[in-house]
Amino acid sequence: MIKILNMYSIKLALLTCILIDVIPCSAQVLKTKDGISMGERSEFIAICTAGMDEYVADGLELESYKYCACVCDNLIPTINSWEFSRAMKEDRLMDLFQEDGRSEIVANCVGGNVEINGDYRFDSFENSERQSNVAIQACIEEIMNDEAMNNEFSEVLAYEYCECATIKLFTAGYTYNDLLEIEDENSETFNEIVVPCLNEVMNNKAEFNSSNLYNVDDIGGGDYRSLVPLTDYLGLGYKVKITISGVTKYYLLDTGSSDLLIDRETERELLLNGDLKRENYLSKTAYTLANNQTVQGQEVKIDNITIGDYTVNNVVISIVDEGSLLCGISFLDKFKKWELDKQNKVLILYK
Repeated sequence: MIKILNMYSIKLALLTCILIDVIPCSAQVLKTKDGISMGERSEFIAICTAGMDEYVADGLELESYKYCACVCDNLIPTINSWEFSRAMKEDRLMDLFQEDGRSEIVANCVGGNVEINGDYRFDSFENSERQSNVAIQACIEEIMNDEAMNNEFSEVLAYEYCECATIKLFTAGYTYNDLLEIEDENSETFNEIVVPCLNEVMNNKAEFNSSNLYNVDDIGGGDYRSLVPLTDYLGLGYKVKITISGVTKYYLLDTGSSDLLIDRETERELLLNGDLKRENYLSKTAYTLANNQTVQGQEVKIDNITIGDYTVNNVVISIVDEGSLLCGISFLDKFKKWELDKQNKVLILYK
């Protein structure tokens, strides 16, 4: 299950916001990456420590000297003087600290130097907008760096989920203890944050990925409807004859499946006859087969798919290494309407 933020992501969000407020008051410290002197190390640490003590919200326990010394020695030397000047002028220090792996430096400095009390309220920090922006970015990085999540989420969808979850977390009076329970399916945070945000993102994903939409201009031949014969497949379902650019095969009709799936053999045939080209290849996606095995599929867009009396163009199908040839519901969505007449063993397609 997706986590909103891990512990270090939360600490990073909190401490980066504090750091943003402290540094503009003490910009002339140390040496920058390009060798420009910014003052004495001790001066920076003293000012940073005082700023931390002033800005740290109730519910946070901070070893401010150790944290400031770590930032002083590890973060400041990675930033050029001109980067500082430009970021301060444009009020984008938060972005500066997120660039080129610098957020990892801040996270390492957070380390054992910050503790969040269980009763800390996320809506209590006065710079909540900055705090939540950092939290969103940390959440996105966590999702995109997780291989299982990365297969399901694009960066756009990750942003949508993280924005939704973080806004709920930071505005509804939740505490750190509430956050720690977020993976418990009976917890309030799981049901009030994860579930609605995940539903919203999945609905957006389904809408975004619904490439096979009805368009009468994509359907050629036939009358207003076509009766497509079905073959009873050993009592396990029905098979339907489909021809893709001259390659005719029988596909298992599976309305529980999403796309029209072909195997690598069919792919090779289509490549050999020239109807499948490099420009037809789209993104990769994951599919769960009937045996609960998850396989990777390669989406392609192709023309000249014949079923019954119709020939359909602009169809997104998927190529999988394993599994049977399947005709899923996404392909049927290319038609105005479809019906399954089991008594007469026909699939009725409407143009």
